[in-house]
Amino acid sequence: MKQISSLALGGLLALASLNGFSQTHTAATLPPGAIPVTAGGASMTAKINGKACTAHAMMPPDQAGEIVGFYDGDKYIGLPYKKRNMVAGKKINFSDENADLTTHDRVQVWGGRKGEMEITKVAGQWVEGKFFFTGYSYDNKQTIEVTNGFFRIQLK
Repeated sequence: MKQISSLALGGLLALASLNGFSQTHTAATLPPGAIPVTAGGASMTAKINGKACTAHAMMPPDQAGEIVGFYDGDKYIGLPYKKRNMVAGKKINFSDENADLTTHDRVQVWGGRKGEMEITKVAGQWVEGKFFFTGYSYDNKQTIEVTNGFFRIQLK
């Protein structure tokens, strides 16, 4: 009976990892320069083709030159970043500046050329915003939808 329970638990853990449940990441497993997401700190959430994803780490935007949230190991959502645009109410159209998404599928890199990012709140050093975009494959034959996006970053 114990052996069956162990097998069942192992199977559930394997399924959980395949279904995108978040992993625990230590400083050693984060991409170089990335900082772990913390309650009240930097964060990013979105839905990718309707499936919720939550960043486990973020890159400081001044260092990366864009807003980057790592949601599955080294896979990320990247948004345009210019410090002068971090003003409440500012909207950035992704036909002017692209967003991007990396995935584990055959396409791997999606260019977000249709969508928008809006800065919703600026308080001290913290900036919050929302975003959505359609990502296109390199040959423009496939699309992926990123919706209900939210980010919180710290300006330095």
